[in-house]
Amino acid sequence: MQPVRKRASSGSHRHIRLYTALGLILVLSAILISLYLRDRDSSKAPSMAALHEDPHVTLIGKTPEDLTAFEVFPPGHASFRLIRVGSGYQLADDPAFPLNTYMVDQMVQDLTTLDAQIVGDVADVTGGTDALGLGEEHFHVSAEYADGSSRTLHFGRASYSEIPSDYMMLSGDSTVYTVSPQIRSNLDFPLGALRPLPRINFNSDLLDALEVQDQDRYFELALDNGFWLVTSPLSYPADLWKIAEIKKDIETMRLAVYVGRAEALDLAAYGLSQPVRQVTFHLGESIILTQAEDGQSGNTQEVDAQSLRFSIGSEIGRVGFYCLYDGAVYQASYASMGFLTTLDLFGFLAAKPVIIPINRLLSLQVEDAANHRIYQVELVERIEKNNALALDEEGRQLYDPVISMNGAEFDQDTFVQEYLKLVDLAGQGRLPGDYTTTGAPVTRFGFTADGMRLDLAFYPFDALHLAMAVNGQAYWYVPQQAVADIAL
Repeated sequence: MQPVRKRASSGSHRHIRLYTALGLILVLSAILISLYLRDRDSSKAPSMAALHEDPHVTLIGKTPEDLTAFEVFPPGHASFRLIRVGSGYQLADDPAFPLNTYMVDQMVQDLTTLDAQIVGDVADVTGGTDALGLGEEHFHVSAEYADGSSRTLHFGRASYSEIPSDYMMLSGDSTVYTVSPQIRSNLDFPLGALRPLPRINFNSDLLDALEVQDQDRYFELALDNGFWLVTSPLSYPADLWKIAEIKKDIETMRLAVYVGRAEALDLAAYGLSQPVRQVTFHLGESIILTQAEDGQSGNTQEVDAQSLRFSIGSEIGRVGFYCLYDGAVYQASYASMGFLTTLDLFGFLAAKPVIIPINRLLSLQVEDAANHRIYQVELVERIEKNNALALDEEGRQLYDPVISMNGAEFDQDTFVQEYLKLVDLAGQGRLPGDYTTTGAPVTRFGFTADGMRLDLAFYPFDALHLAMAVNGQAYWYVPQQAVADIAL
């Protein structure tokens, strides 16, 4: 019997047609994905017809002495031209303008020795010069050489290659090159960035006073007989930790970029016709000592007292501000000079107002409901067992306090222990802005020191706290028990 061949069922044909359709869909999807990825990549990196057979090339190979002049065109800033005079360079239209010689030398080096890699022809770039970042406004620099030749370098955007590089072209040449991004970094500066900046981080130990003038308020601090005090608009001991913090900030102050002389600028454009704030540092007299090469004492130079004023203008993109100093406008960063903008009167008011060490105290008056007591402090020389004067590790003479209360001798150790409680007494919180003292104080301490007087009075505030008034000004409250524990 012959084998019987069965006709394929209609269901089998449907499965075959379904598989075929799915295969076509997968192929079409792969093609679409490929096109998408190609288009996406082309938006990041302009397409070129082909890489040059020998891509590495030296575009400029000269000596620094060959460069006679160059002109820089930084986007968003005025162009400037530097010309060679002798062994250096000067600004063509302002020969007296000071220049940072190191930065200029870097520019000269890159304009006399320049290697690049050829990428292709601009005609093969999808989007042309715009795609390369070489549209209407871009950074470029023109260089002139002693042999009469010249080069104008046009810098574009980053090339997104494995090795970081920027697109670059030369005037009169359709070739597209890539160069190290350091080249542009060394060349792309506004003129102000080439000006040496004045040193302003003075020795903070010379600081004698600080003034802060805002448009609607003013305060001043001063060093008086060794005590830092807020002297205006009130008299109040200054927070010594805050003073130390300010001194630390002073040591790292620096200006960022020179903008121009004040008389040549529209100060209103920089927010400096009416500054937001003026900060003035007053420095005491000082002596500069120079040492001879043989290690012996050299010359001494006396420096008069001086004042440094910084006017603060408009903000620069949340990273800095314009600053007027010594007749010139600069850019300043918040990183190095931002503390000038945050100086606040209340921040300088000492939460621990008793800043008088016991070796500077002459007398202490205590008044409370019980009575009135006057403690006198006299320092006497400390004598060793061998009858020699006692000295500390640095050779300074040591003294011991002799205490009397209302004319009678008082135990020295007890007084020192209780006085240290006063020194450590700190405001626990800030009083309401509308708080005013009324009536007689619960307790009053009156301090007299060499060169300073301090009045400390405590008034009822609530069930657990007393308001602390310093020289008649009440800003803090303290625990009631902390005052009661001072047994003087």
